[in-house]
Amino acid sequence: MALSSETLAARRRHLLEAAQALIRERGDAGFSMAQLAAHAGVSAATPYNLLGSKSEILRLVVRDDFDRFTGRLKRLRGDSPLARLLGAADLVVTHYEADRTFHRGLYRAAFTADAPKVRDAMAREGRALWQGFVEAAVQKGELLDFVQPAPLTGALIRAIGSVAQSWLAERWPRKRFALEMAVSVRLTLASVASPLLRDAMTSEIAEAMEKIAGPVCGRSG
Repeated sequence: MALSSETLAARRRHLLEAAQALIRERGDAGFSMAQLAAHAGVSAATPYNLLGSKSEILRLVVRDDFDRFTGRLKRLRGDSPLARLLGAADLVVTHYEADRTFHRGLYRAAFTADAPKVRDAMAREGRALWQGFVEAAVQKGELLDFVQPAPLTGALIRAIGSVAQSWLAERWPRKRFALEMAVSVRLTLASVASPLLRDAMTSEIAEAMEKIAGPVCGRSG
């Protein structure tokens, strides 16, 4: 008897949740398909039949996490494209810290044997989102009109990624993570922002740097 679409969706969801749980438990994505099947309590063939290869499963795990992030973005408030962009960068910290063990495992996976699968999936999901923010800010005149959205988006993604990597490697507490993200994103954008917004970001950078230099922020979490 053929399974209903609802049953198939529930079983696929169960397998994705099992993969996410393994990432939390292991601290990376180095689990085997046999381990995934055992963790989910299904036959060895079921993950292949329902989701596909290990690469496809990791892509779906990243996609699912991105969906949760964009769900949070829908509740984001901002008076302008640039304000929403900065709010989205702040939301990265909130999102990662909400499931710290999972995201640290996912980021660690991006720099191990599974790097191409995880890192490429993360890049694909993120580029369109961040470039949309950049394009809107250019059109609004908040970023200078010579700005090419694609290269600036690449620089922005690298800035966000490097902060996340340091959060992983140095085990920053949430406060340090948030301040470092604020500084890196604003440094990336300030030089190409309109004068008034550049001045505002410069003040925010100085304030965040002063807090980072304080004794509390340097402690590991």
